[in-house]
Amino acid sequence: MTAKQYPVLPFAARELRWQRTRDFMRDKDLDCLLVFGLKGRERYEGYLANEVLDGVVVFFAERDPVHLTWTHHRYTRRLAANMRDVRFWIDDVRVGPFGRGVVQALTEEGLTSSRIGVVGMTGSSAGEMEGLITHMMWDYVLNNLPEAEFEDMSLDFAQTMLPKTPQELELVRFAAQAAEEACQTMLEMIRPGVREAEIYAAAVQVLHRNSCTTTYPHVIMSVGADDPGWAPPYWTYAGGASRTVQPGDLVQAEIMSCYGGFETQVQMSVAVEPVPKVLHTLHDVARDCYDAGLRALRPGAAFLDVARAMSEPLLKAGHYNMTPLVHSLTPAAFAGHIALNAEQIPGQDSRRVFRTVEPISDLELVPGMAFAFEPNACTGQHRVNIGGTVVVGENGPDELNSVPCRMHVVS
Repeated sequence: MTAKQYPVLPFAARELRWQRTRDFMRDKDLDCLLVFGLKGRERYEGYLANEVLDGVVVFFAERDPVHLTWTHHRYTRRLAANMRDVRFWIDDVRVGPFGRGVVQALTEEGLTSSRIGVVGMTGSSAGEMEGLITHMMWDYVLNNLPEAEFEDMSLDFAQTMLPKTPQELELVRFAAQAAEEACQTMLEMIRPGVREAEIYAAAVQVLHRNSCTTTYPHVIMSVGADDPGWAPPYWTYAGGASRTVQPGDLVQAEIMSCYGGFETQVQMSVAVEPVPKVLHTLHDVARDCYDAGLRALRPGAAFLDVARAMSEPLLKAGHYNMTPLVHSLTPAAFAGHIALNAEQIPGQDSRRVFRTVEPISDLELVPGMAFAFEPNACTGQHRVNIGGTVVVGENGPDELNSVPCRMHVVS
């Protein structure tokens, strides 16, 4: 039996990313770039460090970067005998408060009155629309570097990360395949009487067994005949017994599979007989959105044109969506329309103002960009969500998933 191969990035990938970053800095007229990862969803620091220390990479135009972390035990794992063959990307790792570390690193290089880019000041990923940087940290930086000029580069830098090299795409495919296996496991075990917690645990086990992890919010799960919500199961925070699958239920999950710093996503839907007709109708609309996206995803196309194409079947059917029909991956910084036909979303009152959220930015598609196709069609309290990860190929779309790209029916 052949041992499973786990792809990793070669050390040469460091030089490619660092050169790409220095080219970016030159184009933006930057003397330094502060790349904040912290506890953020996208872990931007990992792009330059190939490891995550819950910290900040201070990236210079001329010398090797400094990696700031908040605690010694994020760094000392490097010292173990079984880690000595690892060639780490950044040697200069410093421990302490981030504000102080940023000021010290910039002062050492004589950059106290320079133009400095910041990644993490603003955001567009799920739950991070207002950035990652804490007030106390940034207040310290501003007070101690009053002559420096700071410029937000969050979305611009995110765009430079989107095109993946062939070696990077190997890791993307690996993550997508693990997610595919997790979907197949769900399909095989979902039946009346099965607990939601067992389904959740089985899916996550598949990922971890494949050396994959999950990005926030890890695994979203919906169980029930009338559950339009989209969030981690309630019991994952509040405790209590999980839900149990009943006849007529729809079990859905969004699984964020991540390997080697690359995220993929799948949207699995399994309906249990007897299946209401409305679910079949919603599935057909969602699948039409998916197919429209495949037709539109081409090198040279605009991302917004893909998003609009995927929206057309939904709008024609007169339904609403909860989450974007499409968004970029690694990072998830570019997203399509959210809550089209928002006035249809149930549960509205004077304290809840539902509105359609328009995409904040556009980009030209180039080969190697990865996207989550996640068409969801909703009416009343019914919702069907399908889809997987799709890469822009040289001549068209490259679908990395198949099992989650349609609704399955079991008895």
